[in-house]
Amino acid sequence: MKRFLAWLVAILLVLGVLGLAGVGWYYSGMVIDPTRGATYPLEVTAADAKSVTLKGGTDTAAPGTYGLTWADGNATLGKVTATAPGTVTREVLKVRRGELKPGVHAYLDRWMWGHEDPKSALGLPYKKVKVRGELGDFPAWLTPGDSKTWVIAVHGRNAMPSEALRITPAFHKLGMPVLGISYRNDEGAPAGDDGKFHLGATEWKEVAAAITYARGHGATGVVLYGYSMGGGIVPMAARNLPKEPIKALILDSPVMDWNAPIELGAKQQGVPLWIASVGKVVVERRTGISLDDLDHVRHAQSFKQSTLMFVDDDDATVPTGPALEFARVRPDLVELVRTKGGGHCGSWNVDPAAYEKAVTDFIRKLPSASA
Repeated sequence: MKRFLAWLVAILLVLGVLGLAGVGWYYSGMVIDPTRGATYPLEVTAADAKSVTLKGGTDTAAPGTYGLTWADGNATLGKVTATAPGTVTREVLKVRRGELKPGVHAYLDRWMWGHEDPKSALGLPYKKVKVRGELGDFPAWLTPGDSKTWVIAVHGRNAMPSEALRITPAFHKLGMPVLGISYRNDEGAPAGDDGKFHLGATEWKEVAAAITYARGHGATGVVLYGYSMGGGIVPMAARNLPKEPIKALILDSPVMDWNAPIELGAKQQGVPLWIASVGKVVVERRTGISLDDLDHVRHAQSFKQSTLMFVDDDDATVPTGPALEFARVRPDLVELVRTKGGGHCGSWNVDPAAYEKAVTDFIRKLPSASA
């Protein structure tokens, strides 16, 4: 009997460990596995030339200006004009392509223009270029300018360079070239050895390659602009490239410490926090990265560049705490802009004019940044 109980305990322990490992593996995959393709959680229930009524989603009543993107179309939406149980009605400013009609399934688009390029979205001249990195050629787009200071725009996780289209016209007016880059495991870009996101631990090397490209085409300085995970990649580049002419950082809803969004994800899914802890360990084991090394608050004293940082208090994807703490401990470097209601990477959408003014004023204060 004792031997049977011993074997039973051993079997249960093994099953428990295997189960725990399985949970950690699954949860880690939600963090490091690339995903492809858009989803369309909203349904258009009514539409005319001036308004559209949307059903579903959790952010359709967000204040400001947004795109509405569906499989074969895009529209620009303005203010909320009415709400009802389960639906929100917004002003339609323009239908850019496709037919907006009842039955269409779409998503609220903070990027505004889906996956379009600077020409089709904004009418700006641009060219497709390739940035040579350690894994091969990475596709990018480049809008021209006369300034010797370039902007290198780094998109977020599972996003695309078109995420930066909202701010590109402001830099175009300043005469600054904008290089919107891709990084490893992006669609159309070279994959990393394991095909997983490393959350900035290796992706910063594509930023290094982009700086080399910019310098090879006449740039004497760069401003690094990062969104979300790109806002974590940019600080890694700054820390690892102390001799490069990085004049400033601009970070929008940045991941300054990956522990925070991983723990938030567990909370939102209603699972115990210890599962997030297991997931973090598995993330590190599967990728070889150190989450402590990716904690930019921990390394705040390593930075030397002026930094403009946007955070939205209603960000439900990346907690604002680490970014706010970074700003608190480096007030000598950080200019902080806080918005409300826009959600993750939605500060521009809340008030485009104010956002662009903050960026423009910040750039003009930099020594010879737009010259």
